Amino acid sequence: MKSNRAAQIAEEIATLIGKGILHSGERLVGAALSEKFQCSRALIRDALIMLERDGLVEKIPNAGAIVKNFTKEEIHELYDVIYRLEEMAIEKASSRATEQDFSNLFTILEEQRVAANSNDIHSYYESNEKYHLEIFNIAGNRILVGIYKSLRMSVRPFRMLVMGQGNNLLASYLEHKKQVEALKAHNIRDARYAIREQEIRSLKSLDVLFPE
Repeated sequence: MKSNRAAQIAEEIATLIGKGILHSGERLVGAALSEKFQCSRALIRDALIMLERDGLVEKIPNAGAIVKNFTKEEIHELYDVIYRLEEMAIEKASSRATEQDFSNLFTILEEQRVAANSNDIHSYYESNEKYHLEIFNIAGNRILVGIYKSLRMSVRPFRMLVMGQGNNLLASYLEHKKQVEALKAHNIRDARYAIREQEIRSLKSLDVLFPE
């Protein structure tokens, strides 16, 4: 129970980072967080350890925990790994996807369309996570799924920041729709192209926020 609650708190702190409420370099004070989440300092320590492991928080000697300052290069490297994993997953999924899998994917796409049209960033993010995990699960490689899950927390704040810019929600939905349609047609080339489109658009948005 303690571990589950710490993980929940870690998720909530990650969301605050993703929404820009907690800024890069901001000190994470245990007492203040304990009061905010109405929990013990021990749970906050556990949550911060999880976030440090996921690369969102770093420990500074004599200063405690802070929100990690990401460089442009680090973000590009992280996205490079994430999108290469997505390309691998969609390629493996092409030979395994069933009609039920496609039904699930189109249901998720409809959730994304509704969230994009109402500019609901939180709902879109949740359906976005469901979409990617569905593709990885269809791929059927447990190690691949494990690697992706280990990185998803690190990429969370950047995905949320990107989603908040311009018409990125609608663009993301349309890119996912292209991916699923290409997957259904066993057209890996077009599926990979749609993934590359999404990568380029996302990095352009992030380069505005992280110019150095």
